[in-house]
Amino acid sequence: MKIKMVNKAQRNDYFNRISNDLEFNINEFLTDEDLGEITDYDELYEILDNAGAFHVEIIYYHKAIKYLMQNDSSLNVSLGIANNMGYKTDDLNSEVLASLLASELARCEFEDYRSEINELLIKTQ
Repeated sequence: MKIKMVNKAQRNDYFNRISNDLEFNINEFLTDEDLGEITDYDELYEILDNAGAFHVEIIYYHKAIKYLMQNDSSLNVSLGIANNMGYKTDDLNSEVLASLLASELARCEFEDYRSEINELLIKTQ
């Protein structure tokens, strides 16, 4: 089986294309050194996570409440995330809950591209 190689420009184009569906631009969080060293989705995820790519901050009460009403009206998911991250109830407010939820959803959206990214990175090696 012959694998078609993908060059850096094609990889960057792909990352830009999927970034349109994400909360962030992948290429903004990667250095040329990173691009040369990434061999699979998990390595890319770790670099992006460490760089704060998945961190979404929702500020202002009205924006946070609107986001929560649209994405977690029962607050079950956002409170579960906060609990798993060790937050105490005194530390929580609508902005924190909305930001935690938005960040988790950004991670999940990125996860949807796991197989495509792995396939792309294998072709790049």
